[in-house]
Amino acid sequence: MKNKRFLIIAPLLFILMASAIGLTRTSHTWINLASLPYEMKVPSDLANRITVQEEAIDTELLKQAKIDGAIGVVSASYQPIKGEKAWFMTVFYFNEKNLDKTMRPDEVPPYGFKLIAEDGMAVSVVGPQESAFDPKSQDGKNYAMLYDILYEKKSYRFIR
Repeated sequence: MKNKRFLIIAPLLFILMASAIGLTRTSHTWINLASLPYEMKVPSDLANRITVQEEAIDTELLKQAKIDGAIGVVSASYQPIKGEKAWFMTVFYFNEKNLDKTMRPDEVPPYGFKLIAEDGMAVSVVGPQESAFDPKSQDGKNYAMLYDILYEKKSYRFIR
C-alpha cells in the first residue's frame, strides 16, 4: 500500500521540483564586446540594458594603456529603468607580456584583474567598487547580477 502511494506521489514531486527549478533559472545571452574578439554572457532580461562601446584613447588612463600596448579597450554601461546610464566595466585586450609588464607587486593593477590569458593574449577587466544604485531597488539588483558575473572567466568566450 505504501509503495503504491510512493509510486504515485514521487513523480508528482519530481514534476513540481523540475518546474520550480525551471522557473528560477535565468536564461543568458551573449553580447559582443565591440572590436575585441570576445563576447560576454549576461542575463537575457538585462542584455537590452547594456551598451558596449569602443573607447576613444582620449583620457590619461587610455593613453597610457595604448602606450603600454593595449590592442583594444571597450566599456559597457547599464541603462537603469529611470535615469542616466551608469558605467559598469572596462575591458582591456593586451598581448599578455605587455599586460604583465604593467603589474607591480604591492600595487593595484592599472588595467584591472587579468581574467583570461590564452595564446599569448590577455583580457583584463575593471569594474565598479560599489553599486551606482540602491541595492534594494530593481536597478540595484540588476547591477549586482552584472557585477556577480563580471570577474568570472566562464562569462566570456573567444569568438574569432
